[in-house]
Amino acid sequence: MKKLATLLFTLLSLSVFGQESQIGKKAPDLSFDKILNSDITSAKLSEYGANKIVILEYWGTFCSACIASFPRLEELQRKFKNDLQVITITADSEKRIEQFLKNGKLNLPVAIDENGQLNAAFPHRAVPHTILIDKEGIVRAITEPAEITEELITKIINGQSVAIQEKKDLLNFDPTKPLSAFGNINFQLTITPFQEGFPSYATVEGTEKYKNRIFATNLIATSLYEYAYQFPALVRTEIEISDSSKGKWSKENAICFELILPDELADRRFEIMKEQLDIYFGYKATVEKREKPVKILQRIKGVTISLKESAKDATPSGMYGGLGLSMKASDISILADFIQSQLNFPVVNETNLKGKYDFDVPWYNENPNQIYKELKKIGLELVDGKRKIEVLVIKDKYK
Repeated sequence: MKKLATLLFTLLSLSVFGQESQIGKKAPDLSFDKILNSDITSAKLSEYGANKIVILEYWGTFCSACIASFPRLEELQRKFKNDLQVITITADSEKRIEQFLKNGKLNLPVAIDENGQLNAAFPHRAVPHTILIDKEGIVRAITEPAEITEELITKIINGQSVAIQEKKDLLNFDPTKPLSAFGNINFQLTITPFQEGFPSYATVEGTEKYKNRIFATNLIATSLYEYAYQFPALVRTEIEISDSSKGKWSKENAICFELILPDELADRRFEIMKEQLDIYFGYKATVEKREKPVKILQRIKGVTISLKESAKDATPSGMYGGLGLSMKASDISILADFIQSQLNFPVVNETNLKGKYDFDVPWYNENPNQIYKELKKIGLELVDGKRKIEVLVIKDKYK
């Protein structure tokens, strides 16, 4: 389930939490040394945003939520072109952004921040991260792009006060520590409500002190069940509970969950997690076979497969996320899992390839269809179809 953690959150800097709020204070005069997608290639904030409201939008190409926010920001830029300047900021390399701009559509300037100086000015852990600065250079909001509305911009133009809850990332969040601050623990189950500043996160990788540990923060019931049953997030889950609102992420629905077990119970950790989730939520999850629309990964007829077989003594590994897949000595099913996670749609492996392979596959959030070209290079394709597949069904326990 390393994949779930990758799909659910994006982490950036590891600065110290607890710094004084910057809202209401003068923004630093940032230096944008490399600006792409703009007639201006470098500038100071005081120059680029002179006599305008400025939105600083921190993002990354790996962050699909960031990319999804761009059309709204572009619309605000168009509507308030005389009073607003949106500047996006990314730690991605210049080469990667040039590729992004070539593949996708973005009509906003992109400031490159590979050295982290712009990030350090407004420390944060997760993107998207939005800074709103008024015409006098005063920071008026630290938030997320969804909170930046036409009404909000209009109020600031008119000199009215605005009140937006500040986005506060717990910058020193340490997922290796237990939720409780007690000493030696033999068996512990801890469930708390939503914790402000924690990311949506999950891991089964224990610590040196707590080897048999499941740790999750700010997730809802469906995500926790997917984790317990080792199912990909949202792709093969059927939610059949009476209160459908409980299946949507919100602070009210999110909880933090921690389970620490002694060695003799280590093999039962997911079983125990399932039992505890049933008790806490009042649901019952089952794995069933149902016919579903799927993408079928298969060989292209008449085309020779172009894959490098691994050395016999190679150690298997496979890591993937928003930037792509890198696999060594691994089964082709890893590729199917990767595509499934990126498309958020069931993928069935029908390649009949039995070997172990080494290869890399890039992924471009701004151009998901590029995966079809990447597959064609190695003699594979995705086709639409229907298959009976295993799905995770979450129901009310007492209905």
